[in-house]
Amino acid sequence: MLIIVNLSIKILIKGIAKLGIVWPFVLTYSRIIKVAKPIDGEVPLNKPTILAINPHRFRGDLAVLSNSKQFRVLLLPYKWQMRLLALFWPSNISEIKRSMNYFIPGDNKDVVKMQKKLRSFLKKFLKSLYLRLKVDCVVGSAVHYIRDYDIGKVSNEIGVPYIILQNENIFLNKSRSFYHKFYSDLGKFVGSHIIVQNDLTKDIIVKSGIVTPDKISTLGSIRMDEYVEKVKSNNTSNKRKNSNHRKKVTLFSISYGHSLVSFTEYFPKEHFPENRDSGFVKLFEHVHTSIARLAMTNKDIDFVIKPKWGGKWIDEIKYVLSKNNIEAEKIDNLFIIVDTNVHDLILGSDVLCAFSSSIVLESIISGKPVVVPFFDEAVEPQYKGYIQFEDSFHLMDIAHSPEEFEKLIIEKLNNPEISEECIKGRYDLFEKYLSSMNGDTFDKYARVINKIIKDRQRV
Repeated sequence: MLIIVNLSIKILIKGIAKLGIVWPFVLTYSRIIKVAKPIDGEVPLNKPTILAINPHRFRGDLAVLSNSKQFRVLLLPYKWQMRLLALFWPSNISEIKRSMNYFIPGDNKDVVKMQKKLRSFLKKFLKSLYLRLKVDCVVGSAVHYIRDYDIGKVSNEIGVPYIILQNENIFLNKSRSFYHKFYSDLGKFVGSHIIVQNDLTKDIIVKSGIVTPDKISTLGSIRMDEYVEKVKSNNTSNKRKNSNHRKKVTLFSISYGHSLVSFTEYFPKEHFPENRDSGFVKLFEHVHTSIARLAMTNKDIDFVIKPKWGGKWIDEIKYVLSKNNIEAEKIDNLFIIVDTNVHDLILGSDVLCAFSSSIVLESIISGKPVVVPFFDEAVEPQYKGYIQFEDSFHLMDIAHSPEEFEKLIIEKLNNPEISEECIKGRYDLFEKYLSSMNGDTFDKYARVINKIIKDRQRV
């Protein structure tokens, strides 16, 4: 009976939406959408209001905008965003998304018809909602997110600028041609502006033809400003900790499909293929078992493994440890941690281990030794050009075998000094790909966002 009632309610809600009646949705969503409160005090109501869609994808940017108190940030919960789209999306939407026909549906009449109805509803709904909430602009976190596409497009059409704070920004070597085609397949950008972290990304996106140079800016990453300030105040002199300090080694975990999104054999497979038959399978096993073995033989040192998320990722770590007769739960000084502040973890560690990720850049400016595992599949010819920062390995400590990986970690615990020349090179690499070492990135973002809002309000 309950299932029948719920189904009836869903049919009724969809019917109301298809009739173009929006006030019930405006009333509901104006209550569901919440203000991202600063950590200290409240944002004055006279500040520009930003609505963030798909907010969990922003990696800390929204907190920076809110904490600045220069913007009032509103958050549209992801599940409610999806419920809104589900009013019009068909049951085979996953198939449409996989084929990328959503952006350029061509002669697919069903998709074209559905999009027309959805956008007609959104136009009426968003106009009323934005007026009620005093929304000045909408922000998304990636150009290619289909779930953000219609809201961003319609927002821009009704006079509320749609700005992308692009969260995928490091495209190196062979991946560039992949991303050039990837963006080309998206059609023309439907928003007002795209903000990226580095000029290489800007160049790829512009050359793809989806946006003109005047609608994209290279500004860096606003979530790095606070971290850069901490790094400069605490670590530029490579201060040694006192002898009573309990040392810590942190491994930023990798996955089987790590950095291989543009390698056609793996895309769009998951990070952990079910059969464990592709990607960095041996590297994954050897790196994690090395850390566990070091923990077992060095009880006076803490060893931390930081996966990007839990669930399957942690299951795979425990699987390879168990395969090697290692029970993680029985090692008191081994910690597998998901929910923690990455920058605090970096600054609180003595040696860092990372591979082919932006976390390498964040680690190297800390003034700490950074050990990079470069063996097993990582050195196979087919992956040449897919390993990030390989041309800057001279700024890190490179391990060419599991044995050398373990040896280097212990050596660097005992001798962590980094030369000033190396530190300078690390800073330069960080600035090239990620953000300014001057800590002024937020100011650049604020100027661009405010200008876009003011320019649109003048129209």
